[in-house]
Amino acid sequence: MALLLAFYYRFITERDDLMNFEPENIHLEYKESKKQLPSEMWETISAFANTDGGTLFLGVKEIKKDNSPSDFITTGVANSQKLKNDLLDQLKNKNKISFPIVSEEDIEILNNNGHDIIKISVPKASFHNRPIFIKGNIKNTFIREGERDSRATENDLRAIIRDSSGTDNFDLLNNFSIDNDLVITDIQNYRAYLIEKTQDESYNYLNIEEFLYKIGLLRIDRQDGIKKLSKAALLLFGKYNSITDIYHSFFLDFSVKNNLMDANYRDRIYTSDTLGSPNNIISFYFSVVNKITALIQNEFDLNSDLSRKDAGDKLLRSLREALVNSLVHADYQSNLPTKIIFYNHKVEFVNPGQVMVPLSQFFESSDSKTRNDLIFQTFIRAKLGEHTGSGGYTILHTSLDLKLEKPEIDSNPSKTTLTIWKETQEEFIEKLPPHWRETYSVMSKKLIVPFSELKHLYPTRYQGIKILNEMIAANIIEKVGKNKGTRYKIRGDNPIVKHHMDHFIRQLQKKL
Repeated sequence: MALLLAFYYRFITERDDLMNFEPENIHLEYKESKKQLPSEMWETISAFANTDGGTLFLGVKEIKKDNSPSDFITTGVANSQKLKNDLLDQLKNKNKISFPIVSEEDIEILNNNGHDIIKISVPKASFHNRPIFIKGNIKNTFIREGERDSRATENDLRAIIRDSSGTDNFDLLNNFSIDNDLVITDIQNYRAYLIEKTQDESYNYLNIEEFLYKIGLLRIDRQDGIKKLSKAALLLFGKYNSITDIYHSFFLDFSVKNNLMDANYRDRIYTSDTLGSPNNIISFYFSVVNKITALIQNEFDLNSDLSRKDAGDKLLRSLREALVNSLVHADYQSNLPTKIIFYNHKVEFVNPGQVMVPLSQFFESSDSKTRNDLIFQTFIRAKLGEHTGSGGYTILHTSLDLKLEKPEIDSNPSKTTLTIWKETQEEFIEKLPPHWRETYSVMSKKLIVPFSELKHLYPTRYQGIKILNEMIAANIIEKVGKNKGTRYKIRGDNPIVKHHMDHFIRQLQKKL
C-alpha cells in the first residue's frame, strides 16, 4: 500500500509519464548485474520462494530518495544468454540452493532502452518443498519482509518446517480422556447448535463418546484398536490446562479498543482456566461471536434507517467468517497467540501461521488448502463457515456491497493478519473534531499539500500549525519534508486515501 501511495502522490502532484518500474516491494526486487550473477540474488530467490513469490530483475538499479519517488536506471547485463544459462546450471547445485524453485520458463530476457535485462519470476514454493535455503545450510533460509530479504528467525523456520510436515489434527492422544480433559458443556452446546442448523435429530440419541466418534474427533488407533481423542478434539473442546499440556503457548485473545494508539482495552475475552473464561476454540468462538454481535448491533442501531441495520447483519456475517478463518488456519504449535482486535474503524484478525494459498488468491472463490482439516470440518459441519475457498470471497464482496474499503491480507511464515474495515469515508469524517474537518476536506481532494494551500482556513498561522500538529499526533495526517519543502499528507491507512487509491488503480489499469 505504501509503495502504491508513493507512486500515486507523484502521479497527482507532478503528472509525470508512468514509470517503467514500480518501487521494490514484497514481490519485487532489482539487482545490478553486468557480467556475472550477483551473489546476493540467491537470498532474494530464497525469500520470495518462502514467502509469497516475486519478481527479480537483473540489470536494473533503483535510486531511492527521501520523501519522493524512486528513479530507475536500466544498467543492463552483458551476454544475457550466458547469464541465463549460468543461472539454470547453478539452480541444479544443492550447495547453491536447496531446491530448483525457478525453471527455464520462469526466466525471460527483455530489452529496455536498448539494454538487455533478465526477469526472473520466482514462484511461491509448495509447502512440502520448503524451506528453500542457500549454501547448503538450512540456517540460510530467507523470507521477504517489505522490500528486503531477512534471514528467517527461529520462529519462522520452525513454522516453515511444521507446514512442510502437514497438520497434526489427526494425531491421537494417549492418556487423555473425555471426562478428564474435555469440557462436556462445550460439546453439548456445539451439538445443540449442530442440530439446530442441520435439523438432524439423530445426534440427540448419541452419548458424548458416540457423538465425538460420529463427527470424527474420536478415532480408532489402528495399532492397538483403542478409540482415542484426536488433537483436534482437544483444541476444540478441551480444558485449558489439558490443551496447554500439548500446545504450550495456546492462547486466543479478543479485545475492544478505540484506536491503534490505545494501550488499554475497553473489553476483553481470552482463553484461560479461570471461571467464566472460554477454555478452548469452540467456547472462544461463541463468546466472541456474541460480543461482536452486540457491538455491531449497537453501532448500527444508533441510526434508525432499516437499511443500515441490514448492513450491520451483512458486516456481522463477514466478521464471523473472518473469525472462523483465523481459528481454523492458526498454527497452534506456534508460540504466538491468535488475536482479534475490534477497533472503532476496523477489525484485525491475527493468527500464527502463513496463509496456505498465494495472497493474490485469498479473496478469490477457489479451492484452498486448510491447515487444520478436522477443526475446519467441525466448523463446516455446523455451518459456522463457508465451504473451502469461499470465505475470503465472501469477506471481500460483503465489503464491496457495503461500500467499505477493501479488506487487506498480509502474511509471512510466522503470522497472518486480515483487516476488515467497518466504516465509510463519510462516517470517518463525521467522527473528526469539528475544527479539523475543513482542513481534512481540503486535504482529501489532493492528499498532499503545502501549508500555503491551507492557511486561508485559519485566523492565524499559529492556530493552523496547532491544528495540523493535533492531526499529526492523532495519526490522521503526517508531515513530510523540511523547511520550504514541508508538505502535509493524509496517512495511507484511512478511508479517504483508500478510496482515492482504488480509483487511481482502476484508471491505471485502463491505461495499461
